[in-house]
Amino acid sequence: MILQKKSTIFAPDLSIYNSMIKGVITGDLVNSTNIAAEWRQAVVEALHICIAESMSLTPVKMEMYRGDSFQVVVDKPEYALAVAIALRAKLKATTPEKQEMWDARLSIGIGDVSFESDNILTSDGEAFRLSGRSFDNIGKKRLNISTPWQEFDNAIDLVTRFADDVITSWTAKQAKVVYQSILFPKLQKDLAEELGMTRQNFNYHWSSAKGQLILDYIEYFKSLISNYNKQ
Repeated sequence: MILQKKSTIFAPDLSIYNSMIKGVITGDLVNSTNIAAEWRQAVVEALHICIAESMSLTPVKMEMYRGDSFQVVVDKPEYALAVAIALRAKLKATTPEKQEMWDARLSIGIGDVSFESDNILTSDGEAFRLSGRSFDNIGKKRLNISTPWQEFDNAIDLVTRFADDVITSWTAKQAKVVYQSILFPKLQKDLAEELGMTRQNFNYHWSSAKGQLILDYIEYFKSLISNYNKQ
């Protein structure tokens, strides 16, 4: 376990309101006990930075608990997967050299949020319950998605398992180029310049990370959410 102090960011004073569809991500750090004490704060800061930068896509907030666990509320549910993958990418991209790759197990729940307070852990609704139950059953996977729509879950399950396997194998540099592409989409030559890479080097890491397939997966998720949310 790392850190015992709770930390909440981007948490405005909220109260009961009419239920609405949102995304909830429940997660914990993989092998957190193996992270050296000198790096523990850096891990937490990486999560906070990702949440702050994800605001470019959607309002989002996070609360940490039990030191290595956290919940994230994503206001626009179609972006829940993008935020989840960005979280994993940020952890991997921030991993110091010669350290075990930082990563997280994440379970996305999509559904009604009937009550949301300034403390995420006391909030309630279908999205929280689906995310929590899915996380309890995540097993050896590091990415899981659960929604109120069984056909949706069936349609996304296989591609999620493929994507999870790809993400789990990312190097720090592969994770860095995908992270930048998810949250700050630009032409690849501009992304390469921002990251201090040659375009050839960027393209190499992008290709080996299966970057375009990951972006296509995110767009597939967004289209499914939009279609089912209209029903």
